[in-house]
Amino acid sequence: MGGNLIAMAQKHLGADFIGIDASSRQIAEGWKVVDALHLKNVALKHLDILDVSDSLGKFDYIVSHGVYSWVPPAVQNKMLDLCKRHLAANGVAYISYNTYPGWHVRGIVRDMMLYRSMQFSDPATRLAQAKLLVEFVAKSSPGADDPYRKLLQGELDVLIRSDDYYLHHDHLEENNHPVYFHEFARRLGVNGLQYLGEADFSTMVSTNFAPDIAKTLHDLGAHDILQMEQYMDFVRCRYFRQTLICHSAVRLNRQLTPALVKNLLLASQAAPDTHAASAEASDLQTFRTPGGRGITCRSPVTKNALRTLQQQWPASVPFQELLSLCKSTGATDDEFLANEMLACMAAGVVEWRLSPDPFTTKVTRKPATTPSARLQASQGNRVTNLRDITVTLDDIHRSVLRHLEGKQNRKQLADTLIKFLAEGGHELRRESDNTPVTDPAEMRNLLDTALDKVLQNLAAKALLLRDQ
Repeated sequence: MGGNLIAMAQKHLGADFIGIDASSRQIAEGWKVVDALHLKNVALKHLDILDVSDSLGKFDYIVSHGVYSWVPPAVQNKMLDLCKRHLAANGVAYISYNTYPGWHVRGIVRDMMLYRSMQFSDPATRLAQAKLLVEFVAKSSPGADDPYRKLLQGELDVLIRSDDYYLHHDHLEENNHPVYFHEFARRLGVNGLQYLGEADFSTMVSTNFAPDIAKTLHDLGAHDILQMEQYMDFVRCRYFRQTLICHSAVRLNRQLTPALVKNLLLASQAAPDTHAASAEASDLQTFRTPGGRGITCRSPVTKNALRTLQQQWPASVPFQELLSLCKSTGATDDEFLANEMLACMAAGVVEWRLSPDPFTTKVTRKPATTPSARLQASQGNRVTNLRDITVTLDDIHRSVLRHLEGKQNRKQLADTLIKFLAEGGHELRRESDNTPVTDPAEMRNLLDTALDKVLQNLAAKALLLRDQ
């Protein structure tokens, strides 16, 4: 349906994007969006992977998310062959897949769910009955400390947290063929390709383990990145990989130095675990992301840098600008700060960019969002922001977002929304008793209070475009 390609095509009008899918329905749905957005640089083709010919051309990037493990071996082989034949000389391909040893554990649950679900034809019933069986078996295992019970309870927690579409894809799909990382790497070599890295850089860093574990991992695989990656998968009991690959003829430089950081833009949502310790104090303090990743710092400069990035979130800050801000609160040098930020990047608490953000965190005079975000807001509550992250909006935020074309100031926008609400475009409700508001004057009063806050919230969610 073009979920990834359309967002990229909209931001990079000078590039061409082609998507393929064996499902004609998915392609048709995707074309509706492409046509609605009047995009000329993206094409969606109803095409089986096995039928792709050389006429498709060469690409700087190939993205295949959620396909490799869920197709037969012949199609897997074809996917790697396509990367070899269609990647440009310095091109990069992204392939995600289920991996062992984690899927040895998860596979037990999948087998259980498949067995139960094949007795029903309705997809919703199949999934519901499959989940009930896992819950029954988990509770029926003897003893709270029984290893099997603990294993099943952990997987049951995953089932409860997961969306139904994911469970249908991973647990009830006919094909699900996990591989060990070393097996995948060997398949790359046979196809003239090589392992470049992971989309999540922090998973490649052994120092994120406890010191004794990191030392042993280093001893086991110090001179071979493929061995190191496999050993780390064993330690983590890894389930899933998002691997980047390139041609085997490309010479890779794997030396990560602070000098690389100096040309980047940095962003972080990591917050200090406690607010008692000041940035100037020399005691240890841990900063942690909402996802749970953390780093413990002693240097006041590092703590100040992370606080600064958190205040600027979701915007990214050029390294040199961050250096200037840190210098204003105490002496530091670029080499030290670059080294500290590299450590934070390795820990997964700092993101980095090569180009400026396409969004603003400040409300402009005539706020605007992307055409695709306006379209999505008119269709439902889930919208892709300018960080390419899906965010969920309530109805009032949706109503405002869908009208942000960059042509109206705040007063004009309020007038438009009043008309939209009065014509039944959305039901505005009072916070006090949740009753609907129909009087235009009351709508105006409520909007005058709410509109500024709503626009600020949309900016904080990276949904407002920078002035061009």
